[in-house]
Amino acid sequence: MTGEMRSKWIDQRVAVLESGKGPQELQAAAEELASSDDPHALDALGSFLGRSEFLDQLDPPDSENRIASLFSLFAALTAAPSPEVARLCLRLVDEPMYAQYGRRLLVLEALAAVVPMSPDTAAAFRRANDEGYYTFDAHLLAKNSSQMALDLYRSMMSDQSVDEELRVELLHSGILPYRNRLTILRTASALIDSNVEPLIAQTAMESVFDYQMDWFVLHGPTPPPWRTASEDALRYLLQLASALIDKQKAPASLMPAIEETVATVGALLAARAG
Repeated sequence: MTGEMRSKWIDQRVAVLESGKGPQELQAAAEELASSDDPHALDALGSFLGRSEFLDQLDPPDSENRIASLFSLFAALTAAPSPEVARLCLRLVDEPMYAQYGRRLLVLEALAAVVPMSPDTAAAFRRANDEGYYTFDAHLLAKNSSQMALDLYRSMMSDQSVDEELRVELLHSGILPYRNRLTILRTASALIDSNVEPLIAQTAMESVFDYQMDWFVLHGPTPPPWRTASEDALRYLLQLASALIDKQKAPASLMPAIEETVATVGALLAARAG
């Protein structure tokens, strides 16, 4: 598609958004712009998403679910993460209208889908933490797993002003499903070596090396198989296990799980070496 044709395509969809047509037509045009991966299309869409009257047209006040269409729209943005998507979301994340009906949750999720996380996005998550999104943010930051996101996640898990049991839960649910990632392993190691409470350090260890269903009240995440980890991650995992054993940091109750993990990882590396 030529630049002129692309511009015309965007203008046609913007015209639909400006027309005040029914929610279905608005949603279809907005989702096409959201899925386009075009900076100009996303800029145009962002100007509408910043208007409360447009949000009310998209999900009318008498709707049973006030964010049904917006949810679908942000799902399209989240499915095609890019710096342009992050820029659009940063325009919206602090808008008061997005504090209503769970709209800000959608913006934060789309922001966290963009990897690597930028300093501006990390700052937005810090502000969201102060506004009651701490638990939601922690899960998104761990899932993002880029360095900027994990630096913030680690600082949150080290914050002794936050209930310890909540941080234990968020370490289990944050580290365990992504523990095959080198960045997550490094974050866990940094937590273990930092000046955190003993229970927090132990939780970081067990989230890497162990898995117990009773960590979770309901169905929690399950760990990925170690065969899905990169060679660098596997070698780092062996170094972490060796350090914990040599420095006698791991509790005796965790040693069988560490030894089993070391054996599994050693076998995987030997098989890869061929």
